[in-house]
Parts: sequence; structure tokens; C-alpha cells
Amino acid sequence: NRARLVERSGNMGYMWGITNTPSLQSDYEPATKHFLLIGFLAMFCSSIVFAVYCFKKMDKRQQENMVFLATAASTLFYYLMWSGFGVMHKLDSEGGTREVFWARYLDRFVTGPLLLYSLADLCQAELPEVLMLVSVDFFMTAAAGIGSTELHPWKWIWWTIGMAFFVVLAIQVFGIVNQAKQAGNPLSYNINILALLLLLSWLFYDTGWGLGGG
Repeated sequence: NRARLVERSGNMGYMWGITNTPSLQSDYEPATKHFLLIGFLAMFCSSIVFAVYCFKKMDKRQQENMVFLATAASTLFYYLMWSGFGVMHKLDSEGGTREVFWARYLDRFVTGPLLLYSLADLCQAELPEVLMLVSVDFFMTAAAGIGSTELHPWKWIWWTIGMAFFVVLAIQVFGIVNQAKQAGNPLSYNINILALLLLLSWLFYDTGWGLGGG
């Protein structure tokens, strides 16, 4: 049985010899494998860039630190998915097999609060507002993660719940952005662009999940 599992897992074998769980990389479509590899390389290069900024800037480098931590975490999770260990299989409603990238949701649990805290810090938001942002992001990610493991119709119920939390999160984000603008924050224009990019990237992912059938 062990020999069959090793053969099925391809060249990746077992995860550094510390687990009996085989890699599922050989089950990936070529496009999936390439996309995950691109994501890993993009996050890896971004981590290097922000690490350099952290070392070059002697003071007030909190933003660089937060973004570095986020990209470094994403690098690890993308590698976990690309290598075939951050994924599991589930049977769909038609009896077919689908891949669930559970590492992607761990990625969101880690990086989401870091990015939101960084944005809130730029807006000089109060602690209760930061806690609200992080909490809503947690529930949004949790709903999406639960939905990814469910079958029709429950996966769509959880997807809807996750999108509802996204709407609440977007309202909260634009609330602190507007507060920063009204307070005369000199970075208000850049903050607005960053908020839009962050929310659109999350919306793109959640919409893609829905269009892909969960």
C-alpha cells in the first residue's frame, strides 16, 4: 500500500518524511499547477522586496513589516498547495472528485488580519474598528472554508453567508477610509486605492469560487 501511495504521489513523495499523507500534485490539471507555481514565485519575490524595504528603513517601518509577514506567509501556503499537500479531495453532488485547497483558507486567516491591520493603521483607526475588521474577515473566511467542504445546496448557503460578511467588511473598510479623508490624512488618496485593490482581489477570488461551482 505504501508503494502505491508513493507512486501515486509522483516525484514529491511524502512531506519531508514526517507524514504518511501523500502529495496530490500529480492529480492537478497543468493549469492549476502552473497557477499555484506562479502564485508561489510572486509571493516569494514580493517577500524579498519588502524584506529589503524593512532593512533599509530604520524607523516607522510597521507597514513594511506587516506586508512582509503577509507575503511571507502566502509564500509558504502557496508552496504547500503547489507541492500537493495543502489540498484534499471531496466528492461533489454528481459523484465526481473536486480539490479543496484548505491551505488557501489558512492563508486568508493569517494574511487577512495583517493586511487589514496595515490599512487600518494608515487610516489611524481606533482599536474597536480594527477588531471589527479582523472579526468580520475571520467570519467571512470561515464561511468560505466551510462552504468549500459542503455539497449542494449547503455550499451555496455558506457562500452567500461569506459574501454577506464581505459586504459588511467593505462597508467597514470604506468607513475608516472616509474617516481618514475627513481627518485630512495626506495619504487618503493612496489609502483609497489600496482599499479598492484589497477588496477587489478578495471579491475576484470569492466570485471565481462561485463561478467555478464551489
